[in-house]
Amino acid sequence: MADYTAWQMQQWMTGDESLVRVGPGTGAGAEEVPGCPARDAAEARPGVRVRVPSRLPHEHLETFTLGPVCDVLDLIEFEGEPLERALDALLERPRPLHPGHLAYAEHAVRLYAGRPDPHGLTPVKPYWVVRKDNGRRWELYAWWRRYQSADGSVREYRRLRHAGARASTPGEIAIAAYTAAFGFSASWPRRWPREFALHDSPSRVTHVRIVETGLADGSRNVQFEGTVDEARAYYDAFGDAHVRSVVKGGPERPGPACADCKQFTGCGAVRRSPGALALPSRKLPLRKVSAGELQYHALCPAQAFLRALRLPQSDECSDAAKLDQAVHGWIEALHRRDGRPACVAADMPAPGANWTRGRWRVPDEEAELGRRMLLHHVNACPFRNAALIERAEPGPLRVVHDTAAQALVVAKPDLLYREDGSWVWRDLKTTRAASRRAGDLLDAYPRIALAVVLLAQGALGGDAGGSRVEVEILRPGGSDTQVIDPTDPERLAKARAVLRRYAGPWRADHTWEARPGRHCRWCPVSRWCTSAVRGEDAEEKA
Repeated sequence: MADYTAWQMQQWMTGDESLVRVGPGTGAGAEEVPGCPARDAAEARPGVRVRVPSRLPHEHLETFTLGPVCDVLDLIEFEGEPLERALDALLERPRPLHPGHLAYAEHAVRLYAGRPDPHGLTPVKPYWVVRKDNGRRWELYAWWRRYQSADGSVREYRRLRHAGARASTPGEIAIAAYTAAFGFSASWPRRWPREFALHDSPSRVTHVRIVETGLADGSRNVQFEGTVDEARAYYDAFGDAHVRSVVKGGPERPGPACADCKQFTGCGAVRRSPGALALPSRKLPLRKVSAGELQYHALCPAQAFLRALRLPQSDECSDAAKLDQAVHGWIEALHRRDGRPACVAADMPAPGANWTRGRWRVPDEEAELGRRMLLHHVNACPFRNAALIERAEPGPLRVVHDTAAQALVVAKPDLLYREDGSWVWRDLKTTRAASRRAGDLLDAYPRIALAVVLLAQGALGGDAGGSRVEVEILRPGGSDTQVIDPTDPERLAKARAVLRRYAGPWRADHTWEARPGRHCRWCPVSRWCTSAVRGEDAEEKA
């Protein structure tokens, strides 16, 4: 564990930075791509806090997806509570669970607790912590569930995943393996800025195992298994560099994880744009939202909430939705090429080839439909005028803090490019319609309304006066590109009205009740929804 760090405490922060604590999930980098190095470094210093703490209220419902699951497992494994009685605790929490969250938690507990341990290990209540003091106090730990053999020679960490088992990064696995091999038994700190209270040493440990466990399907994936010497070697190869990178930090990189970053209130990398959602100022819990999430809420508030919890989803997309994603992916890949060459017909799929892949694979006839759409992009490709483009970012992530609505607004244009100092937001839409659709794009797509408002307010930087929104619409028989001027007072007023229509109910919602209907048939989280209607019932609802 290196003692070098380049991170510096900002002037709006205070506290003791002498304690450094790193676990496998420290920072956003493990779950978020891309993560924020500055956020990771601040999180690794538990004694550092913001000078002026937030006084915003908390959400009414529980938003920590795995928290209730682990609390019930603690009752079963450490208190000896029978399964059914332990599950009753889910109904007695200070912050209630959404009915869909409750259904998922019950499923996860029953699946996990109902399967015998393949190695006969027993649960371990104390945490395992490695501590080192070389002028700075270091702690390595893991929040994951812990098990060991009767004689203490074998230790196993299990990382719980919302859906199926998957892989952690080598750095995360290395921290867990090293901590299992050499960590002392320890009690959780009474306050997070304090050190763990260490107890017994791990002198009997000879073998460690790191396992990923899926709570949706019970899947199990062994990520590391070996002796303590092998765990040390694995840490030397992957863990030390990972810890060094987390603690050293780096530049701020705004993203969805800003919402729970302790540096958020003073971070200069996050643009503040009151009124981005066209809502009045209110004292409310800070929330994260995108235009897509506003659409989910308008369709069914329960779906929006359960998606935000990242509950396991079924892949029930229609062929049209899959094809739309495939077309977007193909064009984005072309736009990421070095030198920004304009797209040409030779870049598009060959006739008769099913070019769709993986999750977005569609039947052959659908793939041919998409190929025809892609060919029509050639004449509309913005890089045909590459000499005018100063900078281009395919699929960029932009984050804006609406300080009035207390919302972290996350936006991801299909393409953002700059001409003469002004940003152009370009979005791509696909349709099977034979001709140009009637109606206002702002009514059809709140994402376009958000783009207009963000550009009008200068929330993306650059010269707002020359900015524009371009919407490229691809059809099997042609294409057209519509342009919206954010400085046009009528278009801006319409965009704000559209946003208020979507964002107002979302911002005021604190119960997230289900709105059953025909859409239940395609809802990816309907598995967890007790109000979902299916089959003929869904048709009758429609």
